[in-house]
Amino acid sequence: MVEIRTLRGRPVGLRHESGRAPALLFVHGSAGTNRVYEPLLEALGDYERYAIDLPGRADSQGPALEEVSSMAAVVDELARSEIDGPYVVLGHSLGGAVALEHAIAETSEQLAGIVLLATGARLRVQPLILQLHEAAAKADSPLPQLPPGLFEESTEPALIAAVESQRRSVPVRTALSDWRAADAFDRMKDLGRIDVPALIVAGTKDRLTPPKYAAYMAANIPTHELHLLEGAGHMLIMERADQLAALIDGFVARL
Repeated sequence: MVEIRTLRGRPVGLRHESGRAPALLFVHGSAGTNRVYEPLLEALGDYERYAIDLPGRADSQGPALEEVSSMAAVVDELARSEIDGPYVVLGHSLGGAVALEHAIAETSEQLAGIVLLATGARLRVQPLILQLHEAAAKADSPLPQLPPGLFEESTEPALIAAVESQRRSVPVRTALSDWRAADAFDRMKDLGRIDVPALIVAGTKDRLTPPKYAAYMAANIPTHELHLLEGAGHMLIMERADQLAALIDGFVARL
């Protein structure tokens, strides 16, 4: 069930479920919505959880945000206004950049850790992705096709259809803002400032955020766990939900 909160002066939609601490706060990737986390939310333990839709899509009013720091500011306000105890920020792809940004800037002792899923300290977007979205936004046409390399070779068509379905609530200009924000993101020199544990998970077949991105974060975040999922692609949050849930449960238990 979608709930609406006013964050930084605009209505923002999120999925909220009560449960035990620490609270888990989920941030989606480019051209995404919180629905991308449905398989993982179903597989996880009974934590309190918040899965946000960033502005400009689904039930969150626009305009879309153009910088990762602005997205992190929305997460900051959500954490401060809604969560009383410890919490963990989990981010996939662009959402992982938001989690990094939050951890670098956040000084509250409530932040217990971050989970970085198929992401990086710098996100270099393939030029073709940007070009296709720029052309679609100019023509006011639907979102371009999904980029190659998102899924494993054996992915069920139903799962791909589910991703396509949730993308329909994302305007093309919002998607373009997301991809541009991802492409501009660079915190490679600041990872040493993160003073909470990080769980880093990547797929060995991910063509958008390859394993070397995860290896770099592991080499530079002081306290971390690194897991490479053999054969997984960029959408491991959907395709490897049970495997991820086990890793997340273990990580949270050790915090």
